[in-house]
Amino acid sequence: MMRSAPAFWARPPGLLSELLLPFGAGWDAAGRLRQIFARPYCAPVPVACVGNLVAGGSGKTPVALALASHLVSRGIAVHIVTRGYGGRLGGPVRVDRARHDAAAVGDEALLLAARAPCWVARDRADGATPPMASETGG
Repeated sequence: MMRSAPAFWARPPGLLSELLLPFGAGWDAAGRLRQIFARPYCAPVPVACVGNLVAGGSGKTPVALALASHLVSRGIAVHIVTRGYGGRLGGPVRVDRARHDAAAVGDEALLLAARAPCWVARDRADGATPPMASETGG
């Protein structure tokens, strides 16, 4: 296990870092613009977000499933909100495994709905806004 900073942190920046400066500045500007135009939302219930910068294959769904199982086993009411990647419905709509298929809500939403009530909403704030979206949508 590493207990100190990597050696390259102590070296002066090189040519590559100089070449990447414009991209870093652009990323910073995009982030600042996003903050300016973002509409803040504060859910009326505790929220745990499972996500990162990687679009797929990084284990977000298994973590969400495990977290939901853990909370449900302790008697905590859990609802899951997902964007429904791969599905055509934009929501917000509650996933009904008997009515919806992967083409409608995405395969991950069907997996998540097996563990806890799951909502597909392209706008996650809409999916988490009480009353939770129309139960008959889609």
